[in-house]
This record gives sequence, C-alpha cells and structure tokens, in this order.
Amino acid sequence: MSRGYRIRWPQPVWHNASKTVESSDAIAMDVGMLDILPEGDMVAILREQLAAAGWQRCEDGAMRTTVGGVEVELDAEGRKVRASSSAQRKVAVRSQQEGELREQLGRASEGAERELSREVARQIISAEAEIRERIQGALQKVYIEALQRKAASMGEIESIISGVGEDGELEMTIKVKV
Repeated sequence: MSRGYRIRWPQPVWHNASKTVESSDAIAMDVGMLDILPEGDMVAILREQLAAAGWQRCEDGAMRTTVGGVEVELDAEGRKVRASSSAQRKVAVRSQQEGELREQLGRASEGAERELSREVARQIISAEAEIRERIQGALQKVYIEALQRKAASMGEIESIISGVGEDGELEMTIKVKV
C-alpha cells in the first residue's frame, strides 16, 4: 500500500528595490559677429532673426528653442549658445537576499547611468550640426540687415545686388549715393 506525503516548502521572500537615474550633458558655442554696427544693434538684429525663426523670448533676456530634442539657448548677452539634453530612467532589481539587493541596485544604476550618458551625448552630437546651421543662417541674415543699415547711414541706397559666388557664399553689392 502506498502512502501520500505532503511536503511544505517555504515560499521565497522576494525583495524589490528601484531607483531613478539621470544624466545630462551640454555644449557651449560662441557667437562671434562682425562689427558692422555697434554690438547692441547686432545682437538686437540677431534676436529679431531668431524670433522670426521660432525661438522663444524669455524673461531673463535669453532666447530658447528645441532642435532634435535638445534644448538650445542664446544667452541674454547674445554671445553664447548652449545646447543641453537630459534623460532619466527607472532601474528596478529583485532579489531574495536583502543585502545582495543593494549591490545589485548599485550595479544596475551604474550601468544605466553610463548608457544614459552615451544616449544624451549622442543626442547632442546629432543635433549639433543643425544647431550650427540655424545659427549661421540667422547670422547671415543679420549681416545682410546690418550692411543695409550701415549703407543707409552713409547715404541714399541706389541699388542692392545679391547673388551666390563661385565658392557658394552669399555676395552682396550695395551702391550708395553719397
């Protein structure tokens, strides 16, 4: 005759832990402008051009926009552009040993932080070319406006001829009657 046995095995107790990790990165670019007009006038024209391109004016005098998920800001003085990005991720681990839980969470957090740092850096690098292109496009319009104002201050403008030179650069001839 057979006999049945009941075995009770204790259920393991699982411990959970989680943590949010963050990473951010930024680059700064100088905005150098030619001295066609006084610096304040050049910066004012730059602000007008950026506003026309969709940049938002801030209370502190800065201007902001977003390019490819990267926050871009022209400082209040109009001399530097800062591009920054940040990201965060929640890391969760599970273990039967409470002491082991902290070690696992630490390792998982370090790995997630490294991965986020690379991700944020890639995002800024991929947006950098477009940011520079937008700033250069705005600066080109600033120079055109500044040259026209400078010419007008010297006398009556008779004609303005614009074109693209052999090297692909914009060429402008302003004829002024003095």
